[in-house]
Amino acid sequence: MVPSIDEVEEYFQSLERFLTNSLAAASPGLPNIREAVHRLWVDISRFGPPGLPSFPDIHVPGLGAFEVPPPPPPPPPPRSLVEKAGDWIIEHPWKSSSIVVIALGAGLLAGYTTFNMTHAHKRRVRSTTVTPEKRQVVVVLGGDHPLGLPLIIELEQKGYIVITSVSTPEAVSSIESKGHGYVRALVLDPNEPGTIPTFLRSLASTLSRRFPITAAGDPYAATPYHPLLHSIISLLTLPIPSIHTAPTPIEQLSLRSTYLPHLLSTHFAPLQALQALLPLLRADAQRARGSKSIIVCLPAADARVGLPFGGVSAMSAAATLRALDVLRREVAVGQGMNSIRIVAVDVGVVGETPVSGLANSHAMDDWTPSEKATYGQAFTALRETSMGQSRRPEDISVLVNNIVGVVSAGTKTKMASKTICGICVGVGYEKIRDWIRGDRFAVGAGAGTYTLASFLPGMVLDGLLNLPHILVGVRNWLLPVPPAQPHTVPKVARSVPSSTAVSVVLPPSSLKVSRTPLVSHSSPPEAVAPVLEQTEPLSEPEDTSEHETGSEADFESNSGDGDASTVESSWVSLGSRGSTDEI
Repeated sequence: MVPSIDEVEEYFQSLERFLTNSLAAASPGLPNIREAVHRLWVDISRFGPPGLPSFPDIHVPGLGAFEVPPPPPPPPPPRSLVEKAGDWIIEHPWKSSSIVVIALGAGLLAGYTTFNMTHAHKRRVRSTTVTPEKRQVVVVLGGDHPLGLPLIIELEQKGYIVITSVSTPEAVSSIESKGHGYVRALVLDPNEPGTIPTFLRSLASTLSRRFPITAAGDPYAATPYHPLLHSIISLLTLPIPSIHTAPTPIEQLSLRSTYLPHLLSTHFAPLQALQALLPLLRADAQRARGSKSIIVCLPAADARVGLPFGGVSAMSAAATLRALDVLRREVAVGQGMNSIRIVAVDVGVVGETPVSGLANSHAMDDWTPSEKATYGQAFTALRETSMGQSRRPEDISVLVNNIVGVVSAGTKTKMASKTICGICVGVGYEKIRDWIRGDRFAVGAGAGTYTLASFLPGMVLDGLLNLPHILVGVRNWLLPVPPAQPHTVPKVARSVPSSTAVSVVLPPSSLKVSRTPLVSHSSPPEAVAPVLEQTEPLSEPEDTSEHETGSEADFESNSGDGDASTVESSWVSLGSRGSTDEI
């Protein structure tokens, strides 16, 4: 019987399984036989007779796909932690060096901190039994300023002797009573230049006496602790709102009666005091170590930008600021003055909100009709936008803390005592901040805004300052009924028309101008004074060349410049009483 194809294939498969199982059972010994034969021939080749030719290599054929691979070698022993660390250090030399340096620095810092805290506690215990002698003197010019008293009290609490100037004798006892024996007030009226020498003599006498001033005994007894001038702070350069700082255009500004007194009190008087104190500060800087300082406070808006109608304070602040810049450069190149700093502080709105002169409804009463027509709308727009401002004043303590930081070089501020994990980081922070802001910084509400605005291009800054006038003008143009303009009533003395007046121009040698104002002819005859009753020669004959012609120039003349010859003061009425009554 012939087998079928399926039976033949099944037979071959069974035969293949039988051979595979037989070879799998006998194959583990075959590699060992091959290795044994190979070792035998190697030994015969090495240790056999010398004349025996070398035998050819005999390779026992393997089993091919059915050969079992040799077992893998045993794994290497695990590496220790020290070996791993050494390998990592070799592979990363920079990282390992940085870790070593950081660890060494942290160890030294921890040791120094522990040592310092231990000795600081011993010094603190020792200081409770011995009262230290105060030697550093801070001179505050303008102690009766609204910002002066908090600054004086804070400086005394920080361990300084404070000598301050006040403008009236009544303020001496008021300020000294607020202190604890280390505050001395001396009279210096910035409006009276004659009081400056007296103030300097009193200051020299005060520096030679003992403190506190409430101590019993001879105040001028010899003491080994001689007070040394440490810092000078000027608050006289911060103007207080007054008649001299009222907003007005420069065209209408009286230079002699308005600007000159303001310039004397806020520019000349502080600079004259600094001139006299600078030699003493230089001498004390060479005797004692540490940084000395001259701190001058200026209004931020006037020193940085200069707003419209604020020419009086802006010109004075600009002059003072330029003087400080020159003094700073002179101190930098001078011998023995490297430790003296000249610092300008731009002060914004601090403390109580000041009363702006723009709020005065009679600010334009003294303006001429031409000036009112020219500047009235812009002045009204500026007043409307300023009255609605909601800027919140900065607390006085912020200004005081910044000034104390400059005086003490950052060692006696509120931040100086800040510690993190027992490490004092406040002093370092204060020194870094002081280095960043330099010798001029801003404090107070709005001061930062004016500082940023001062870096803008002039065209952009002028456009921003003109925005109130433009916006109010657009509003008035859109209103159905324009807002009422301020009523202007020209004075009787200025109501004389040009047709009834003639300009009198005399030679400079005989020129005399009446200082008596013209009187209306409608008044009784007995009340009319002679026009040329009081005369005085002009001391500046060159002013006669500044006379203008025309009726408009007559109204725009400035009658408040003292001896300066003006157009209005040289008009003489030639009309009759009847013709005047018809006007």
